[in-house]
Parts: sequence; C-alpha cells; structure tokens
Amino acid sequence: MNKDLAGLRKKFGFERIYCVDLIEPKDADDLKRKTSKDDGLVVVRANNAVLRGIFENKRVDIVLGLESIEERDDLHYRKSGLDHILCGLANKNGISVGFSFYDFLNARDKGKILGRMMQNAKLCKKYKVNIVVASFAKDKYDLRLRNDLEAFGRVIGIDKFDNTKVFKLKENRDIKVIE
Repeated sequence: MNKDLAGLRKKFGFERIYCVDLIEPKDADDLKRKTSKDDGLVVVRANNAVLRGIFENKRVDIVLGLESIEERDDLHYRKSGLDHILCGLANKNGISVGFSFYDFLNARDKGKILGRMMQNAKLCKKYKVNIVVASFAKDKYDLRLRNDLEAFGRVIGIDKFDNTKVFKLKENRDIKVIE
C-alpha cells in the first residue's frame, strides 16, 4: 500500500483507502487468467470485447469505465455501456458498478461522459445494482475529499448516500458503498 495515500485517509475524510490494481483484459482468456490469481479486491476496466464475460465472472467485484467503451453515440440513443441485461447479471453475481472521478476529470468530452454516467446510475438504481463512487486516483494529487465525491455522486443521480451501510465482498472485506 502506498504510504502517502494511507497517511492522507483521515485528512480526506475516509475510514480506509484501498490501493487496487486495475485489470484491463484483452480477451476472455486474459480475463480468466488475471482474475483467478488475484486474491484481493478485483477491479476490472470494461472493454467491448469481454463486456459480457466480465459481468458473468463471479470473481469480479467492481467494473469501471463503462461510459468510455463506445466512442460515439447512436442517433436515437446514448451508448453508455450498460443495459438491463448487464444490470441483471451484476445484481445476480454481486458485481458493483464503479464511477471513477479520475476518469471524469481526465476525459476529453466531459459532457458526454457525465450524461453516460447519469444514465448508468439510473439503470443501477432501477435494477438494484451496487454503486461505488471513488476517486480511483493514480497518485496523491488526484485524491478528492469525501464531500467532493458525494457531490459528484449527487450530480450523476445518486440521491441517497447511506454511508453507514456496508456490504461484504466475497472475501469479507468491508467497503463503503453508496446504494
């Protein structure tokens, strides 16, 4: 764990800070290989080639970057990377959908990404999928205060912040989650 980040957790208003390795699979075999050897929190960056496989894998805990999969939207609807079928699989397998503040800050087209995040948050609320809003910072300068992340969550449509509710992951680790 990075000592700089661990020392800043109280200052930023968090009980714990988790350092995770983001898995970026290229194909289905790569996904299986990388998730089978990881014992801790499994966070996967979504891509179009293995999107369905990610949500069917029971070892995955959080899926990130759904809003960045498609480059362009269709004429009549927004391609946010999430649909009712994937939400059903996420609910069934206990997979959380993550919204990364770091990805939003570094996006070229912030308006498009924000709209896609709003649509994904609506789908997650409708199909009762756990939502994780976090900074997913690469270094200590990318960290954000807890209040900033809660405000970002309210902007994308998460109106109920029950930070006392804790869900248990498969390895019995406590993670604060906004549901």
